[in-house]
Amino acid sequence: MPTLLNPIDAHERSIGQIFSDEYSFEIPPYQRPYAWEEGQARELLSDLLNAMDNIQTSGNIYFLGSIVLIKTPGLPRAQVIDGQQRLTTLTILLSVLRDLTTDPEIRIERRGYVFQKGSADKGTEDRFRLALRQRDQAFFKKHVQQAGATENLPDSAVLKGSEKCIVDNARFYRGTLHATDEARRNKLVAFIIQHCYLVVVAVPTPDAARRIFTVLNARGLDLTATDILKAELLERAGTTAEVPLAERWEAVERSLGRDKFVELFGHIRMIQAREKPRSALELGFRDAVPQFGGKPDNFITDLLEPLADAYLLLGEPAQIELQFGPDAAKTVRSLQRIDNKDWMPPALLRLWKRKEGDSAVVAQFLVDLERLAYFLFLMRADINDRVSRYANVMDEFEPRPATTPPSRGLGLSDVEQAQFVSALSGPLYSLARVCRPVLQRLDEALSTGGASYETIVSIEHVLPQKVEDGSEWATLFPDPAERAAWTHRLANLVLLTRRINTKASNWDFERKKKEYFVSKDGASPFPITQGVLQTSQWTAEHLKTRQETLLNKLCKVWNLSSTPVEEVANA
Repeated sequence: MPTLLNPIDAHERSIGQIFSDEYSFEIPPYQRPYAWEEGQARELLSDLLNAMDNIQTSGNIYFLGSIVLIKTPGLPRAQVIDGQQRLTTLTILLSVLRDLTTDPEIRIERRGYVFQKGSADKGTEDRFRLALRQRDQAFFKKHVQQAGATENLPDSAVLKGSEKCIVDNARFYRGTLHATDEARRNKLVAFIIQHCYLVVVAVPTPDAARRIFTVLNARGLDLTATDILKAELLERAGTTAEVPLAERWEAVERSLGRDKFVELFGHIRMIQAREKPRSALELGFRDAVPQFGGKPDNFITDLLEPLADAYLLLGEPAQIELQFGPDAAKTVRSLQRIDNKDWMPPALLRLWKRKEGDSAVVAQFLVDLERLAYFLFLMRADINDRVSRYANVMDEFEPRPATTPPSRGLGLSDVEQAQFVSALSGPLYSLARVCRPVLQRLDEALSTGGASYETIVSIEHVLPQKVEDGSEWATLFPDPAERAAWTHRLANLVLLTRRINTKASNWDFERKKKEYFVSKDGASPFPITQGVLQTSQWTAEHLKTRQETLLNKLCKVWNLSSTPVEEVANA
């Protein structure tokens, strides 16, 4: 038998084995910069703590995915082809945990996860276990990897790119973990080192690595999780059934598109398991979805095809309106604007399980689901909270055997409604990624026709964010505190079909209306902006009235029982 020229080595490795003398990681210069933001760093820590605290659910392990390396067997040098973001973030986390350790001896021991102390006996040299690209490494070493580096982090406001991401994530980890008692931090370190794993795919040559990377990433040649699952299903189907089942599988994939097809399998797993996945889709799908392990024909007929139909329906608001009415169509369009798709499994399940005559019930479910989704959206609930709540929603209308009814599901409590209204009445523009979808939903509610938001380019403040001395705005709002209280709130925001013009921001109100808040035909397509054009003077008193009107409209849209009129009156 001929010897393989480029054997592939793929094994699970604990993080303790990853950050050891066995590996010396290097990020090649052609790789993109480190780019994980605080939200991704937050999610990683949340997942680790959740897995650590729920041993019965997690099995006392946590799978962090895979990395691809160029590595010669027996030698530690490893060029990272895929996995830079995770290795860098784990290094930041371990460095923070090291610097927060109060016991000097343990602190020295934990330094070893980031730094290899050279040994003449072993023939090793001093080195950091991870070397970023040359342009980033000096900064990473100074502010993260060196012992005590995270105790005095620089101001990220003056940084950009990878340096900003590094410092922001280090500051987040330090702030969060500093508020945690040391016993829990020690438990977290032990869990990461002993019970967290990566699959390491190592090949000895750049050519072999490029082939692996192409298989993982090249459009049209990528081997997705669903490709692996398809191969398994067809193998079990046997030669007679293989061809017709493959044609049906591929017909569904073509109708959705490759990326959405993979997304659908993730939603199917969530519908069946009703908990956040703790393993790769191709590994965890079999256990989470018992139907997949049964007869292949039944899986496609009873699960894949009807859920694909539901998925397609959610992408067609016109069909939603035809079947469930205009309010349901507005709801689905609004849900699609949220920055996550965690609401989709309960929506898919409800559409899948609908029966003849259920149109009104399904329509109300979608309306209530939008309300819950926007509450979680405005509260910036993390993925674990979202997944748990949506699992409760599914348990409410399709209970699983031997489960108790959830205490919180689709409905919002009085406290949650008050929190929702408070968030809507506050500085909405300050909530990243939240403001635009809320304004679009509000504008749609104000519209008497079928408003389209395909051309929205920007959100503009009527009262400028920065008021120039001597301007009309300084006269209308002489109190800086009052200006600050109104600047980012609903009443002061409009939608424009043009890019923001910083020079126009400080124009007097009348000029701004006539030259900036209108389209080429002298009008605005957005009702929320038309309300400004019909106003003669922009004052604090007018803002109070407008704020109350807009809040009441949103409360009606989302059936919220409390409106903070007192807050508006006292603003």
